[in-house]
Amino acid sequence: MVLALASCSDEGEAPDASAIVDVGSGEIDAGADAMVRSDAGIVTNDAGDAGPTATGGAAFRGAILLAEPFADSDIAGRGWYDGRGDGVTSSEGAPGGSGGAFACRWTMGESVCADGVPARHAIAPQSAVYLSFWVKHSVGWVGSGRPYHPHLFHFVTNEDDDYVGPSHTHLTTYIEHVNGRGMLALQDSRNVDLACILRNDDSFVGCGGDFSSYAFTEQRSVAACNGIAGDLDGRDCFSNGNGTWYSSRAWYTPDDVFADTPGPGYESDWHFVEAYFRLNTIEAGRGVPNGAIRYWVDGTLHISSDRVLMRTAQFPDMRFDQFLLLPYIGDGSPRDQTMWLDEITVAVGLTP
Repeated sequence: MVLALASCSDEGEAPDASAIVDVGSGEIDAGADAMVRSDAGIVTNDAGDAGPTATGGAAFRGAILLAEPFADSDIAGRGWYDGRGDGVTSSEGAPGGSGGAFACRWTMGESVCADGVPARHAIAPQSAVYLSFWVKHSVGWVGSGRPYHPHLFHFVTNEDDDYVGPSHTHLTTYIEHVNGRGMLALQDSRNVDLACILRNDDSFVGCGGDFSSYAFTEQRSVAACNGIAGDLDGRDCFSNGNGTWYSSRAWYTPDDVFADTPGPGYESDWHFVEAYFRLNTIEAGRGVPNGAIRYWVDGTLHISSDRVLMRTAQFPDMRFDQFLLLPYIGDGSPRDQTMWLDEITVAVGLTP
């Protein structure tokens, strides 16, 4: 039974940072600065194996599930739904592509693309997925002008329905770039155990007055609000104000991968981005933090971890089964600006 947030009347102090609750699916830490970085700033696993750093993600790409060249606006004919193709343009296109691209044109103050978005595309269920795309920004690009957004691409799973909102699910992935830095993130807010909430400042709500001794089960969020297991770069847990909590964790490129001045990484040139997510395994009835993430720009690896917990044993049959293209700036765009996207490929994720 899901407990009502109102029952979480105890608000405790920050738990002892050394306190660990072991539920068998990795150690759940109260504050867990669990990320491990190499000297180059690439997230690694405990063995320090960051994998290849300049060869791109070709070894992680299997059979193609979705190939979108934006050659014309008939996106429904290519399997997209819940959106429209009015943003497809022939005025821009990635090198070697079809000659067309999708243009997300924001007008000042608006949160969504002025000409709509392709939105959603079903894929055959997978435990690992690979994504690649080309991206270019208009001159003077500022994005959201804030340390978050715009959202861009997501994968969601068969544990949610075909029209689920990506911000409150059993698992959503995020692939985006913010203020020049690439970002991968996970959100699993529908899984939060409301009886014990770990806030961003490591104070807690409920937990019987003691986060350290609260008996978490596999019925919990793995992203942030119910503690930390496995690698992460940042985390976020906050009340939605309606009896639910938002729970996410993120990984960032250590340096900017897009620059606002001409030269290497110039954001108004075309760039090739790749990302990879592999679900963790379930062993002996519990989730093990051995999921994997990768993020490359122009063939160079910037984010890598093989110590990620994405699900618990509550979801042994979870698979990625839907790809979302939903650019979004929550507070509204601070200026008129455009992002072009092209040659999107979604493929079966391989383990090299």
